[in-house]
Amino acid sequence: MKICFEHVDKAFDDKIILRDFSLTLPKSGTVALMGTSGKGKTTLLRLIAGLIKADGGKITTEYERLTFVFQEDRLLGNVTAKGNIIAVLDPGQEALAQSWLERMGLRGEEHLLPAEMSGGMRRRLAIARAMAYGGDLVLLDEPFAGLDEATRTQIYPHIFCRDPNRLTILVTHDKQEAERLADRVIVLEGSPLRIVADRSSRD
Repeated sequence: MKICFEHVDKAFDDKIILRDFSLTLPKSGTVALMGTSGKGKTTLLRLIAGLIKADGGKITTEYERLTFVFQEDRLLGNVTAKGNIIAVLDPGQEALAQSWLERMGLRGEEHLLPAEMSGGMRRRLAIARAMAYGGDLVLLDEPFAGLDEATRTQIYPHIFCRDPNRLTILVTHDKQEAERLADRVIVLEGSPLRIVADRSSRD
């Protein structure tokens, strides 16, 4: 067991997001959380990351280092593309930053500022920064929004790899994407959020 929700409650003002919610996630592989927007999938990721606290219940996590691709790019506006990645790395890892730029199809764009990049380029830069930082837990909150199918297909292999020491959690509302990328697909509805299907996509 790596992540476990036990009878968790969470509300924002009068809106109940989670009530008596329980879920156990594996130690490795890729899990897709599917469902319509605005129901609580992002809240689950933020609870896992410790960015917000539950109102009740228990959340157990067993990871040492996590990385998070938010729905927003959250880039440093006055820093170059390469500098945005270097900012999260230890000194002397410029080659790693360059490598992730190239994997995301951003070779030659190293010196652009975020404002000089298209929305799709900024999205790929945000992914590159998170993946360069790395971790044994990768949280992806609709990371491919705004990217066309060809671009997605190009970068998928660099993000979803068979690593026995890493768990990747992908939030998406795209059924084909979930079934293509994940070992396990959990379909959620709410509010309060509830599990309506939990299946292996490899069956």
